[in-house]
Amino acid sequence: MPKRSKRQLTIKVVSTNLDALCSSLSTEPFSCVVDEGRVLVTIESIATVDIRARWNTVMRALIGADEALQTIHSIEL
Repeated sequence: MPKRSKRQLTIKVVSTNLDALCSSLSTEPFSCVVDEGRVLVTIESIATVDIRARWNTVMRALIGADEALQTIHSIEL
């Protein structure tokens, strides 16, 4: 692979809160779609270091959204 070629990472998440998880990424520059019962997030960049940074951003957003949803669901019970 040439040093400056485009890299792509796709994250697939299965959850009962697909729309909420995808919405948690609405302000980020990533492709996020709900498809066949899962969230698909696509990260693209030329630099590997950018992919890593964007991966961290996606994971923080998804974890934060999941924790908020768990708290809401526990209060509703």
